[in-house]
Amino acid sequence: MRIKFFILNGKSDYPSIHVRIWDSKRIDQKTKTGLKVNRNDWNPKKERVRLRSDSPTKDFINTNLEQLSRKLADTYIMDYNGRKHISSSWLKEQVQNHFGHIEDEKLGYKIYFTDWIDKYIKDSDDKLYRGKPISERTIQDYKTTWNKLLQFEKKHNTKLRHESIDLKFYRKWVKYLREVDKLSDNSIGGHISNIKLWAKNIDIEGLPISREYRHSEFMTITAKTYDVYLNEDEIEMIKKADLKGSERLENTRDLFLIGLRTGLRISDFMRLEKFNIDDDQIKTKTKKTGEDVIIPMHKDVKKIIKKYDGLPKAISDQKFNLYVKELCGIAEITNKVQGAKMVTEGKGKNKITRKKINLYHKNELISSHTCRRSFATNLYGKLPNMTIMAITGHKTEAQFLKYLKTSKQEHADKLKELWETK
Repeated sequence: MRIKFFILNGKSDYPSIHVRIWDSKRIDQKTKTGLKVNRNDWNPKKERVRLRSDSPTKDFINTNLEQLSRKLADTYIMDYNGRKHISSSWLKEQVQNHFGHIEDEKLGYKIYFTDWIDKYIKDSDDKLYRGKPISERTIQDYKTTWNKLLQFEKKHNTKLRHESIDLKFYRKWVKYLREVDKLSDNSIGGHISNIKLWAKNIDIEGLPISREYRHSEFMTITAKTYDVYLNEDEIEMIKKADLKGSERLENTRDLFLIGLRTGLRISDFMRLEKFNIDDDQIKTKTKKTGEDVIIPMHKDVKKIIKKYDGLPKAISDQKFNLYVKELCGIAEITNKVQGAKMVTEGKGKNKITRKKINLYHKNELISSHTCRRSFATNLYGKLPNMTIMAITGHKTEAQFLKYLKTSKQEHADKLKELWETK
């Protein structure tokens, strides 16, 4: 294999530097590098700018030619021995990738990070994650991160290239999301996780991504969550609450109890039908993960099914989250606890809605997410973790344990209770 740099004979005082690569009959291609040189400064034998030249671009050109030569040699060896197709435009594409030049706007994804993400999202219908199609929710999550990156580019008057995704970008990105978008660390962590996923895929494709995305500092940020759960005593308070004949709240209470006693997400328990009930069991396929689950019916669920000869009337997520707060208020689950909820601050253009950690009445923090957390937390220690995980859908025990919401005081009370029985 031979790589040669040369200029063509002609009248131009600043001709383009060309490159040729050939290897027996396997490849013989040439193209422009995009670099120009003073004809009198070019040394055809050394294939570089003359060292005695006083050209201010001498070192820049020679360094780039040296780097390009190494890159072409390494990539050709890997592609040929890896049995990849060496197309007629292979050399041109390698040179463009190296210098970051794209002549066809449709190929901008090979250079620019947000262009690549745009293409990745558009191609998501053909992609698989763990052997399954990517969910609509995940695609929407990708779009949210992509839009924030576009806003970041606009704010900083820049266009992110693949090699821009380094530690310097990471620090600016985290600062931007904290100070401009006012996001929590957990939300920021989600966006970073997407960026790391995309960077890994770009790396696999052989595009010039900065390897700093692998650095330990380029980490997915997390913070302590303040989600609440309802213990068994509080669930009993909800069951006994006097709703004064309100059909709206009765229906909400029954839906809430089904969620609390099945551990299903709201997207699953709201779409349960009579055919999902079979021999004192609920059988369904979860919407988010596509997992088949079988859940033995709790006595509370049996009563509700008998009451309706089926299931309560489904309502929207928004109405459910609003009504359960009212329901828990009537049930007097109003003690003040530390938690996080969306709070709107400021006025006009400075108006912003974000999660704020503070002391709130517990009923203000109750939502559909409370169902699964309460289900898992109340069963923890009573059943093997793997049994609970089979219903909640957690893939790892570490993930499951992080989801639980038993407080340190409750753990201490359980230990105290055990010691008092000895």
